[in-house]
Order: sequence, then C-alpha cells, then structure tokens
Amino acid sequence: MTPQEIEKYFQYHNANIKLIKIGFDNIRDQIKALYHSVNVNGDYVFSLNDTDQLKVQQRQVEKSLFRILSGIQVSWAEESIKRLLYEKDLFTDGQRDYLIKISALDQKWYETLKIVFSIAYDLVPAGDEICATVNINRQKRNLGIELVAQYFELRSIITNYLVPNFSIRNKVQHGEWVYAFKPKHSAEFSQDITDNLNHENIITATSRYTLVNAFYQMIVDMGRFKSNAFAIDSMLTPFEYFYDDYMRKIKFEVTKIKSPDLPAFIAEIIAREVRGKLHRANKQQT
Repeated sequence: MTPQEIEKYFQYHNANIKLIKIGFDNIRDQIKALYHSVNVNGDYVFSLNDTDQLKVQQRQVEKSLFRILSGIQVSWAEESIKRLLYEKDLFTDGQRDYLIKISALDQKWYETLKIVFSIAYDLVPAGDEICATVNINRQKRNLGIELVAQYFELRSIITNYLVPNFSIRNKVQHGEWVYAFKPKHSAEFSQDITDNLNHENIITATSRYTLVNAFYQMIVDMGRFKSNAFAIDSMLTPFEYFYDDYMRKIKFEVTKIKSPDLPAFIAEIIAREVRGKLHRANKQQT
C-alpha cells in the first residue's frame, strides 16, 4: 500500500471509532440518567429498597444498558486494533496482511504485540517479517530481563483483561443477556459465564475502555519511536520512559474491573445531584 492508501484506511477506521465512542458515551449517559430518576414522591429510585417495584423495573433497564455498553466497548476495542494496523510507519504490507487475516481477536492482539515488540528491538529475522520464528523468552541475554518481563506483563494483560471481555461480547451478541451458555453451540448452561456477565457494569466497561486506550498507545510508542529520536531522554524510547506511568494507569483500571463498587458509584451520582439541586436553589434565593 502507498502511504496515502494507508492514511486513507487509518481515517476510515478512525471515523468508525469516533462513531462508536459517541454510542458508548450516550449509553453511559442513559445509565447515569437512570440513577438521577425519582418516583412520584421525589425519592431517588436507586436509593429505595430493592423490593420496590419501580426500582426492580429500573434495574432491568439498567442491566439491559450494561449489556449494550459492554458490546459497544468491545466493538471499540476491535476497531481500535484494526486502526492500529494502519498507523503511520509501523507495519510492512506483509505484516499488516498477516494480522488482518487472523480472525480471533485475542490472537490478533497477541500477534500484534509480538510483531511490534520485534520491530522495536530489531528482532525481525530476515525472510520472516511476521516473526513466526521469534521466541521473546530467549531474548533475555540480548535485551535484558526487565524488558522481556515487560513484554510478558503486556501479554498477561491481554490474557486476563482483554480476552475475557471478548467472550462476554460474544454472549451479548448472541442474546444471552440473563443466562449464558457454554460455547461453541450454547447447548449447556454455564453458571461461571453467567456470573462473569453479571459482573459487567458501567464501571467495568469504562475501565476496560480506558485500559484498551492505554494499551494501544503503549504499542504505538513501542513500535514507532526509537531512543535516539526521543527528546526527553535520548537513551530511552517513549515506551520505556512512560512504561511505569502506563502500567500505573492500567493497574488502576484493573483494580476497578476486579472490584467495581457499583453501589458507591450510584450513591456518589445521587449525592452530586442533591448538591447540585441545593446549589441551584441557594443561587435562586440570592
């Protein structure tokens, strides 16, 4: 592909991502609007007893919006890696074609990480631009233990926090919004997958969104920039320099994915709404 064609395809995928983000933000806003809702007495519905019929109904709406949000978030992650393949000065045509043809989203992320890491540290063998013969684990003497450990830490993020999300999206797309079934043919009910599905909410979807964004930028920093071109520290690449900052951000989001405190999140939204009403009332009186 010519540079102009690569840029055109990058912009196509970027336009898709922008529209997906609009959908994501709007569904999030709808969920937050639920938490602002009040009954005929002016009581916040989500502050009522769990047996209140209006709250039960609103909880069903909330759950359906959670499912839509999770689906949109993974669509955003999938389109993000498609855009990544057209980042300027990153992949050869052969590498891009190889990655495009990988259908499984988890394998596409694994292979993209491996090839970009190999590009960044001059590990791409002659005659093997897709790095099929590269064994990163054997590069400790060449690259150092720390750098190789960072590579495998990034792989573990894909394994533990991207891959499970992809499987959840599959359940959502197949309509298994309440009870989930085992792949491949959904012939047997799965309590574990159902529990994982019910774990997802506005907090986890937002954190996964942020995590993918940080991960994406790390890969771009890794593959595109060399150390001697980095103004802040000529001895390091942006990937190496900002690695700890990125990982702190990712681990912060991981903590929220593991233990999303939805009741506290809802209580804070309601508290902010109450404070806002008091402020507006006081402002009118003065």
